[in-house]
Amino acid sequence: MSTSVLFLNKGDTFVHGDREYVIVALADLTHVLAKAVGTQEKVLIDISTILPPKSVNEAPITGALPVAVDLSEVSDEEWQEAERKKNLLEPLLNPYESAKDAVDRIVKESGVSRPTLYRWLAAYRETGLLSSLLPTKRSGGRGKGRLPIEIEAIIRERIENYHLTEQQPSVAKTAKEVQRLCRNADLLAPHLTSIRRRIEWITQQERLSRRKGARAASLQFDPNLGSIPDAEWPLALVQMDHTLLPVMIVSDISRKSIKRPWITLMIDVYSRMILGMYLTLDPPSAMSAGMCVSHAILPKEKWLHDLGVDVSWPCWGVMGCLHMDNAREFRGEMLRVACHEYDIDLNLRPVKKPEYGAHIERLMGTVSENLKHLPGATFSGIDEKGDYDAENKATMTLSELEKWLILMIAHYHNSLHTGIGCTPLQKWKEGLLGGNGQLPRGLPARRLDEEKIRLDFLPFEERSVQDYGVVLDDIYYFHDVLRPWINSRDPKYHRHARLFRFRRDPRDISQLYFFDPNSQHYYAIPYRNTSLPAASIWELRDAKSQLRKEGKKNIDERMLFDLINRQRQLEDESAEKTKVARRAQQKRIEHDKSRKNLAKRLPTVAKATPSAMPPKIEGYDPSAIRSFDEE
Repeated sequence: MSTSVLFLNKGDTFVHGDREYVIVALADLTHVLAKAVGTQEKVLIDISTILPPKSVNEAPITGALPVAVDLSEVSDEEWQEAERKKNLLEPLLNPYESAKDAVDRIVKESGVSRPTLYRWLAAYRETGLLSSLLPTKRSGGRGKGRLPIEIEAIIRERIENYHLTEQQPSVAKTAKEVQRLCRNADLLAPHLTSIRRRIEWITQQERLSRRKGARAASLQFDPNLGSIPDAEWPLALVQMDHTLLPVMIVSDISRKSIKRPWITLMIDVYSRMILGMYLTLDPPSAMSAGMCVSHAILPKEKWLHDLGVDVSWPCWGVMGCLHMDNAREFRGEMLRVACHEYDIDLNLRPVKKPEYGAHIERLMGTVSENLKHLPGATFSGIDEKGDYDAENKATMTLSELEKWLILMIAHYHNSLHTGIGCTPLQKWKEGLLGGNGQLPRGLPARRLDEEKIRLDFLPFEERSVQDYGVVLDDIYYFHDVLRPWINSRDPKYHRHARLFRFRRDPRDISQLYFFDPNSQHYYAIPYRNTSLPAASIWELRDAKSQLRKEGKKNIDERMLFDLINRQRQLEDESAEKTKVARRAQQKRIEHDKSRKNLAKRLPTVAKATPSAMPPKIEGYDPSAIRSFDEE
């Protein structure tokens, strides 16, 4: 049974304490009415205290679980195949008809065998991840040819640069072109059918877009909705954006003003509930977006408890469609790959169509308006501000502002929203539990693999592993776990070095997170020189910029960290005098807080212990060790 996702539908089982229960009914957003297995005893149980059911000889979950697949190895074609399977399973995941009738209908319509369908269903319900439906690796099959790699390379290149062009050559002409190049290379010319099949692997919409333009593809394949489609249930459609808050905050140490913070918010269009937030002193980035998405997906009880804020925020679950604007931080590879994994339909807001972001824009306006009543508010302009001295009036630190915002969000959830005619919390409850003419959708599944979600939504860089380790932003990283992958070759293109994805929290660049393909675990990879201090990516960039201004060449990590240490010392000495120094000092404080929480947020990542040479044994050369697959 599942250990990474907890389903909360009527009839689902779970563990509470040492007993197993069956859900009889959903009492409210935070409690279920359940019956103990083997008895008629019915009890009301807090959702935050329950665990998934145990398999035989399986211990209950005690923390985050190892990741089962490296998302970097998954092709677009494999994601499409997984999505096809998920669409077939949809009636069984949200049964509006009997399970038997649904299975019979799916088998008849799709041609998929009954055992295969049940196998897919079991795999998906165990994890709730789209990657559980990825096709099994094999030598051929749909989307992957069995022809020699040289011939496949020619076919792929001609389809890409000849067939999918505005000249629109026919399939027959494309096949003749491929066959000509193969004969010139003394290769066996492939049959027309083989080339046609590979063209058909590409979706009709993509083919039309490449050959006749995006507008032609949109007119043929996109629905004409006129405006943004209405979300018909909670989590069906959400929007996310950043804004610079109109309030000054103060330093934790000096209590003097430093700057205005940034906030990233996510709103559920159906109910107007705020699903997640991320508050920071750093400018918007891919990390801000990823942190907000992971915060929205995960339950919030423990986070609220750790902050010492006693309010209810009953929002969790994976969203269906995520709308964002076209800002650079939203167009990165990290969000695209992570949204694939959790089956989130990622949509960038169309240019010059503000109606697609109306809900999040109004929310940002509501938050800003509420902040105008705080000491240190900067207001909307000179006329509104008057003679008010925001810097000298500021009183709140970043952590205090975060708590204030949580209380404001709780008040917002329970206030009448004219757009929906009720409070967001009431609308959220009706959408999930039913009422006021709305059929119940059921509570969303709760993700229990918190560590995996946080890692999946961290920014990453691709690097090969060399004998000195890995270099990122002129900083060297190494650990013994990298030894088997030194100078490894790409499994598909042996002339190229194999690239691995190294994830990194920009607030703490002292270690990278490396997914080992053999052990299927993440490992923390520390600085190669472990005497270097922890730092943020912003400190590193400032130091690099300063060294360039000084005319320094051949910048190395020792020069960078020497300058970072000197800058920190100057910031501490001048913090009482200048706002810029206080701002830099407070950023370090916030990054240090995040660094200390890493052990809580990522408990099962193998810790970064110093690399050490093994004892000398005659004939033993550790550099000669190479990993091998268990299969």
